[in-house]
Amino acid sequence: MLRFCCLALLFVALPRLALSQQKGSISGVALMTPGDIPVAGAKITLSNATQIIARKATDDNGIYRFEGVPYGQYKIVFSLPLTDTVSHNVILSQASFTQNFTIRPTQEVREIRVIGNLVKGQNVPVAVTKIDTKKITEELASRDLPMLLNGTAGVYATTQGGGDGDARINVRGFDQRNVGVMIDGVPVNDMENGAVYWSNWFGLDAITSQMQVQRGLGATKIAMPSIGGTINIITQGVGTKKGGSFKQEYATGNFLRSSLSYNTGMTKSGWGLTFSASYKQGQGWVDGTPTQGFFGYTKISKRLEKHLITLSAFAAPQQHGQRSWNQGIQYWDASRSQQLGIPYDSTMALNDMGIRYNQHWGYVTNDAGQQEILNERRNFYNKPQITLKDFWSVNDKLDISNLAYLSIGRGGGTSIFNSSAVLRDSNSNIDWDQMITENTVNSLFGTPNIDPLYSPTEIKASQILLASMNNHFWVGYLGQFNYQYSKKTNFSGGLDFRYYEGRHYQVITNLLGADYFVSTADFNDADPMQRVGDKIAKNTFNADRDGVVTYAGLFGQVEHNGEHVNWFINMSSILNGYKGIDYFQRKVLDLGDTILRIGALDTIQYNGQTYHAGYAGLSYYQTPWKYIPGLTIKGGLRHKIGKYQDVYCNLGYLNRTPQFSNVIDNNTNSFFGEIVNEIIYAAEGGYHYTNKHFGVNYNAYFTNWKNKPFPYGVAVPDPNDPTEFIRVNINGMDAIHIGQEIDIAWEINSKLSFEFMFSIGNWIWNSSKTVFIPQYDSLEFTFDAKGVHVGDAAQTALAAGLRYEPFKNSYIKIQGQYFDRYYANFDPFSLQGINGGRDSWKIPAYSLVNLFGGYRYKQFSAGFAITNLLNTSFISDAINNANGIYDQFDARSATVMFGQGLRFNINLGIQF
Repeated sequence: MLRFCCLALLFVALPRLALSQQKGSISGVALMTPGDIPVAGAKITLSNATQIIARKATDDNGIYRFEGVPYGQYKIVFSLPLTDTVSHNVILSQASFTQNFTIRPTQEVREIRVIGNLVKGQNVPVAVTKIDTKKITEELASRDLPMLLNGTAGVYATTQGGGDGDARINVRGFDQRNVGVMIDGVPVNDMENGAVYWSNWFGLDAITSQMQVQRGLGATKIAMPSIGGTINIITQGVGTKKGGSFKQEYATGNFLRSSLSYNTGMTKSGWGLTFSASYKQGQGWVDGTPTQGFFGYTKISKRLEKHLITLSAFAAPQQHGQRSWNQGIQYWDASRSQQLGIPYDSTMALNDMGIRYNQHWGYVTNDAGQQEILNERRNFYNKPQITLKDFWSVNDKLDISNLAYLSIGRGGGTSIFNSSAVLRDSNSNIDWDQMITENTVNSLFGTPNIDPLYSPTEIKASQILLASMNNHFWVGYLGQFNYQYSKKTNFSGGLDFRYYEGRHYQVITNLLGADYFVSTADFNDADPMQRVGDKIAKNTFNADRDGVVTYAGLFGQVEHNGEHVNWFINMSSILNGYKGIDYFQRKVLDLGDTILRIGALDTIQYNGQTYHAGYAGLSYYQTPWKYIPGLTIKGGLRHKIGKYQDVYCNLGYLNRTPQFSNVIDNNTNSFFGEIVNEIIYAAEGGYHYTNKHFGVNYNAYFTNWKNKPFPYGVAVPDPNDPTEFIRVNINGMDAIHIGQEIDIAWEINSKLSFEFMFSIGNWIWNSSKTVFIPQYDSLEFTFDAKGVHVGDAAQTALAAGLRYEPFKNSYIKIQGQYFDRYYANFDPFSLQGINGGRDSWKIPAYSLVNLFGGYRYKQFSAGFAITNLLNTSFISDAINNANGIYDQFDARSATVMFGQGLRFNINLGIQF
């Protein structure tokens, strides 16, 4: 009987045992409606009755796959920020099982699709790199955000002088002025010169949920200065998840940063709030570059039936020391200078100072008799931005977004009035005490520096510290719609209005022991004795002035997402308005038959009438409004080849309005002559392959930039006075940027992944001609820059990274970067005579190694980062023929900045 029972039990158990030993796969695709758009980057978890056994992320086509799963019952959960969590119970009893997810987007997701200008999966035919929050968290390491992008194809970023927030970025050889940056759909490039000042955006990494770099003209709907590319950043929404986090960082230069975030999630009543704050302080890697800053961000959301109303505010007041000037190589490192074949120059006052040396600081004795650091170059700024959005989901097909924003910037940067008269101590730092002594006491007679012409008792300063202020008031409106005409076809468009006032002036911040400083730059001020807080002007372009810019844009786009073919066509038109106001030039009195210019000390007789500064009707000198239209047309097509491959191409034409600095001359507050639009033709083609473990992107691009301007014009001798210079626009300066880019991502196994990038460009000037300046009949210039390589960015770049997860919730990553064919920055207009057609000096190629690692245990996390692990000495920035002595297009003639050496960051975090 016992034998029979055992046989019966074995008969029952064997099939179950066999079933449990069999394994299969579970896969599927996550699609978002309407349009069946693949959902990339969603987290898929697979769990049994007791625990999570595997995690995967959907690829660019929304596909996920679990392999080697034992037969049995499981629960699969889909989760993505700003969407509802979706779960399915499945039974795996065969070799493969398919479980798809259909996701209906929340209003937050639909909002991002309208305002974010993000590429969805691989549907849009442009070159794009996506930066997720994991990469930002693991690799940013207390650096400026552009430095994170150095492993991206076509990107070259440097820390320049090394001040916190002073990084710059080039994309495909185009500088920051020609790379568009958008945050939550709002453009943040300076309205006057197109620049982006990253120090104003401290803390942005803590609130970023998605970030994309679209290279080339991209698929951005609104008109942007994005010749090189567009950086799109989407901040975190309220979503459905409640919780918070705290993070503490410590890094090189005694850098400390504390960050706190909290999210309430969306309540049943439709309210939600997300909050983030951060404080930082440190001494900097470069000498004399301390930093201090606070960041605060709040977003309040309210659902009202089909509306999602959001009010957000961002502010990041900060101050940091700077290092502003490139110097000769021997100045920084004498041995490196000799390695490059530069003869040692014993006459140099400062040489072999070390690459951390900074000439802009020193110690000063305060009123308490103690010494404290005083920085000559200190940047201070606060640029709060408030945004109010109403997102209206009219129905399943139509979404409408109305967005208004306000930005008020206050701040500037300090400097010394006469940099050639700086005194230094035995350590080659600024000797502030001695400078104060010489500023207040006559060194010859030992008596106070009193000038009886101005005051019999007060001390007159010959040296001061001043601040160049760059305040602004910026208000804008962005209205957009998105209409899903059919499952495959989508229409979108909108309006973009902006009004900007930039207020620029210089103000005395420190009289260095004296009582007043004499400045007669303001013709409307009768008193030349200026005190702390009074406005002055070191140069004519530093005068107290306003730059006023208006912008009106109209844009539209149609997209088609078919099973095998996707395409888009975009068109936008703008109307730019420009106006300048100068508060230092003599005021204007319009008498109808003539215009009088009257200053504070002027008295003018005209038609028997006496006119003076107190006469009614006087107004500040200002230009009339000048309006210039612009146009963008671009489109692209993508063709899918089978399951894993696709090819694409895109074309673009950009008729771009000039920036303010090429419309109004800041020296004279008058319009430049010959103001013409820039013309850009762009073409690109690419190939994409991806499967569940491997992906590769390849593209080749061509950009022809005509009428490429020089910011603020070019200084040329005045034909009416050879001892003076005037500034003119030089039209017909053309450049061609051609290049190829490839990036690879390979998931070798569940623990090991590899990434690789290679880009090579051939960016050259394409102009050789004689230029006539119509407003000056006798003025003509001949230059030859044809075939000369464009400077200021590495035309060859390579990066590779290997990421390994030795055990659950841990990682270690090593990353290598290589840069070559960086030609020193230069003025192509200077290539005249025997220097025509001559390339600038090429800096030595260099490579860097970075190391990252971390571990998470439940709600706790720890991480570390070491950048420039090998402490490589390298030149990152250079200007050709800039040392004022030599002009031989070589290392001796160039001025440079060295990149930063080994730096570290460690951090601890907790989620709650």
